Amino acid sequence: MPLPCKAWNALVTNRLITEHQNLVYPGLYEEAQTKVRSFNNEQLHAYTTITNSVRNDSGQVFFLSGPVGTGKTFVYNTIADTLRSEGHIVIMVASSGIASLLLTGGRTTHFVFKIPFEVLDDSVCAVTKQSIYAELFRRAKLIVWDEVPMQHRFCVEAIDRTLRDIRGNGKPFGGITVVLGGDFKQTLPVIAKGTRQDIVGASLTRSHLWKNVQVLTLVKNMRLNKTVELPSEINRCKNSLDLLFKVYPNLNVKGTATDTYLQERAILSARNDDVATLNQLAINHFPGELHEYLAADKAIEENEPIENRGNSISSENMQALDPASLPPFKLQLKPRDGLWNGTGLMVVQFATKVIKARILNGSHTGNYVFIPCITLQPTVSETPFQMARRQFPVQLAFAMTINKSQGQSVKFVGIDLRNHVFSHGQLYVALSRSTTSKQIFVLLESKDDETTTNVVYPEVLL
Repeated sequence: MPLPCKAWNALVTNRLITEHQNLVYPGLYEEAQTKVRSFNNEQLHAYTTITNSVRNDSGQVFFLSGPVGTGKTFVYNTIADTLRSEGHIVIMVASSGIASLLLTGGRTTHFVFKIPFEVLDDSVCAVTKQSIYAELFRRAKLIVWDEVPMQHRFCVEAIDRTLRDIRGNGKPFGGITVVLGGDFKQTLPVIAKGTRQDIVGASLTRSHLWKNVQVLTLVKNMRLNKTVELPSEINRCKNSLDLLFKVYPNLNVKGTATDTYLQERAILSARNDDVATLNQLAINHFPGELHEYLAADKAIEENEPIENRGNSISSENMQALDPASLPPFKLQLKPRDGLWNGTGLMVVQFATKVIKARILNGSHTGNYVFIPCITLQPTVSETPFQMARRQFPVQLAFAMTINKSQGQSVKFVGIDLRNHVFSHGQLYVALSRSTTSKQIFVLLESKDDETTTNVVYPEVLL
């Protein structure tokens, strides 16, 4: 056989590191410095403190605290641009997919660090020391993690444990400078059937790592009341149909739902059941041919032989289940004029085994993706027995839960408050998604209501 004509080993590189290096382009440093000159004093202090820690290899851990609209994402991206232009690797992640789209080169925390889905107090991430991810972590100089307050503290501790091991460094996060960010007035970790004590106990401020965190504040915390009188400039709606067409005017007219139209609108609700009802109402009025995909469900019974598994539980029982972590059994979609889900996609073409969609927001706007059917399992606490569902991993999202909306801003927001919020920070998040109060539309339990319930856990506020 002929000998190789090139030393191919020298050309093979770590694709993850290459992706980060590709974020650097001529003029990036100058662009970053232009942004720095527009900082206010608090933003400049945070920027200087964090970049100095990276340049000095101090390995400090920060929490950048600030409510919506104070420019946290602007500071994150400016810091990343500056350090990347100097040759440093900056890992940008967020607790939700929507928030990660706003970060330059951003990904979700679970994707980058391989955090277990069922995270425990002694969990570690699924990253081996020989993997390309481990090499990336050894090279990284800064980790930025946005929307941390909504993440269980076990996730943060699992990453800390993993990085110490991979980097052979006993300092927090293996000696990497880390910027955790968010607002403790917004939503906290979701604990299935959890009490207030459970939710507070899962908060980052209850972690053993918190004593190592230096808090950088962009604005002072605001005091919150239990009962809130909604401002008069916020628009009231008569019923759910009125709410739908106030937020999505002319939704039933073909050609209305352009990319921009969908990007600028969202209806929020605290409960999954209400979200599903609103989405069904929207798809019923949306023009176009309805496409329906039925999932394939099966039960998983550990003590049964493989050939007999799934026979003792009827299909009807499984089809009736609608756990939050799974797509619906019956998925109804309409093409071309678009639909917006939590990751900002517009469906443009259907096939038997794949859905073609276009990305609506973030750094990959306009790119096309093909979504296949996949097999998913709900968490143990969501269903009375173990099961698996094979379905397209998408859901309608004319409406979405308040928790899922955290991290994004849109022009027109509808809020369904017929059922009051039930967890810390939900009302604050819902009312702060729009750029102006005049473009917020609220549906209350009664047309005579002027107040709604707010839930605040003062013990988690900084």
